[in-house]
Amino acid sequence: MIAALAAASFVAYAELSGSVDPGSARYLIDAMHDAEAQGAEALLIRIDTPGGLLAATRDIVQAELSAHVPVVVWVGPPGARAGSAGVFVTLAAHVAAMAPSSNIGAAHPVGIGGGGGEKNSEVETMLKKIENDTAAFVHGIAERRSRNVDWAEKAVRESVSITATEALREKVIDLIAEDVPELLRKIDGREVHLGGETRRLRTAGAELRPVEWTVRDRVLHALADPQIAYLIAMLGVIGIMLELFHPGTIVPGVVGAICILVAGVAFQMLPVNAGALALCVLGVGLLVAEMYAGGHGWFIAAGIVCIVIGSLLLIGHTGRGFWADSDFGLGWRVVLPVGAALGLISATLVWKFTSSASQPLQSGAPGLIGEEGEVREAVGPGGGRVLVHGELWSAHAPMPIPEGARVRVVGVRGLTVEVTPLERQLKEAT
Repeated sequence: MIAALAAASFVAYAELSGSVDPGSARYLIDAMHDAEAQGAEALLIRIDTPGGLLAATRDIVQAELSAHVPVVVWVGPPGARAGSAGVFVTLAAHVAAMAPSSNIGAAHPVGIGGGGGEKNSEVETMLKKIENDTAAFVHGIAERRSRNVDWAEKAVRESVSITATEALREKVIDLIAEDVPELLRKIDGREVHLGGETRRLRTAGAELRPVEWTVRDRVLHALADPQIAYLIAMLGVIGIMLELFHPGTIVPGVVGAICILVAGVAFQMLPVNAGALALCVLGVGLLVAEMYAGGHGWFIAAGIVCIVIGSLLLIGHTGRGFWADSDFGLGWRVVLPVGAALGLISATLVWKFTSSASQPLQSGAPGLIGEEGEVREAVGPGGGRVLVHGELWSAHAPMPIPEGARVRVVGVRGLTVEVTPLERQLKEAT
């Protein structure tokens, strides 16, 4: 009976490779919620990370500490590391494991620029506050999971780093496993505390179900890489500066604005949905600007980029409390054709506008000159009336023209047209 239950159970499997950022944080948090909703025996997270943003780390840790499904973190494969933010994620797990030859530690908080250069007293005080706050954060995690509190604080304050063997000896982790199958065998039968209850893991022979990344999380994860996000932000600053020094160049300003918005989302300075909506609005504005300002296609290209990125970030994987299905979201199959269609429509409208602008005016005074009409009241130096374009106009001619004759408009003065008879023009032409 027990073997049958074990065979029927499954373990959700998620991977964190790279930085801890809004994309990877959302991916792991959604994985915990889905594992709980689907009745998984546990959620296994394999991590190999150099660290990441502290705000994203706090979100993941909060989800781990309040999870209603056992969370197992494994630093692997051999040679992997749980650096900086990875320390917090590993310590917060119900079961923490590492592969041989992996390492964990070096969790001292640093600024995006690395914290180098001269420091004044105010900067040093602020850095000390951040260090103390982070140390208290990791202390609370280690205390909650009954792990080595002293080592956890040293990892933050002194940036200490240890191997898997040392971590097991220092009671930083629970066990060492070479690979995932060995890990599942070793944790089988282990008891974990979920809130006020105790659950015994049944993982031996359990099915492993990978948790897929959504398009939104992948885009966020790619943009939030510290080096990429920093370069995007600097490119945005350069673009804005070029626009300020050379007003009217337009392209640098547009590129700068896009980069600033993307960097704001990557650094969590802007909420993801707010930044995504701003990108969509900016994209539509650029498409409209192409029609009126004329950017030689640059506005259309920039607008499509904004709409595509904004659309991918705007709607992603949703939780159980949302009104739609849990798979509700946008993907490349929808966004790219829509972006291409918008670009094609905008390009067509721009072409129509530019071609119509080169055509002579067909309305107003310029549109009457050269048109033919019919005399309805005899026209002469003293006046008369002619029918042109289906409208009766007061007319003036240098010579008398009888009623019914065909005339050509040669000038317009206010509401009076100047006409000449077609017969005279034909005689002069011959």
